[in-house]
Amino acid sequence: MSITHAGAIALVGRPNAGKSTLLNQVIGEKVSITAAKPQTTRNRVVGILTRADAQVVLVDTPGIHAARSRMNRAMVRTAKASLSDVDGICWVVDGIKAVERIERNRPIIDRASEHITGLFAESGTPIYVALNKVDQTPKPKLLPLMAAIAQHLPGAEIVPISALTGDGVDALVDLWAAGLPEGPALFPEDQIMDGSERFLVSELIREKLFRLTEQEIPYSTAVEIETFDESQREDEKPRVEIFARILVERDSQKGIVIGKGGALLKRVGSMARKDIQRLLGAHVYLELHVSVKSKWTNNPRLLHELGLE
Repeated sequence: MSITHAGAIALVGRPNAGKSTLLNQVIGEKVSITAAKPQTTRNRVVGILTRADAQVVLVDTPGIHAARSRMNRAMVRTAKASLSDVDGICWVVDGIKAVERIERNRPIIDRASEHITGLFAESGTPIYVALNKVDQTPKPKLLPLMAAIAQHLPGAEIVPISALTGDGVDALVDLWAAGLPEGPALFPEDQIMDGSERFLVSELIREKLFRLTEQEIPYSTAVEIETFDESQREDEKPRVEIFARILVERDSQKGIVIGKGGALLKRVGSMARKDIQRLLGAHVYLELHVSVKSKWTNNPRLLHELGLE
């Protein structure tokens, strides 16, 4: 490869706009968890795309939102801090919600979006707008939507995309690559993310919790990897043993996560194990336990141990 440009692009936007889906689509692997619930991403997840001419380092940030708990405030600080050390910012906009605002005769750029775009001016870096979910957006609505965004962010590159199907994503990546500074690759060419396997494993387990539990449960859960035994990973039949603890805030939540007769917890473990085995390239023994840690989302020691603060 003759990489001539390399740099970082931050993916920012409102919760559930599709940032993690876009990251996974660009990289071609699941490096950030996704769910049909907002605020899925809690940490600063870095994905790496290396192609013949450029290496694009993508930073998937937590959604910028009104933060109430200490954990949520830490998430928003992470998102804002990511804007200060990148070479470009990509604002991922939920096209469906933007069209809904048009149909209700409300400003396309709401107060929350104004706050997000206000951060861009402070950064002084190139701005890209990924107008997402165009596969579900009425085509006649796209032009007025793009015009409104262009008026609010003059000079920004606006690209209609579907992070889910990949439509328009290549054009967006081409713009990113062209705008990166000249320089050699920042990471090895075969590396697709900057993060430990333990972190990815905990995220995959948490993703299954998001998908299988009720609306109020995911935001009160965390996954802590207690044991990650790789002693048999190089054997003829590779095997990794993982013991993980799921933290919840109340006894009632523990009951929901475990489920009747342990059914839901078993399902979480079964679904997570399949993804983890694909990630690690080995047979995985996965054991899950659930513990109650009252008000853990406001506990600075626990948040630090979980890498959230």
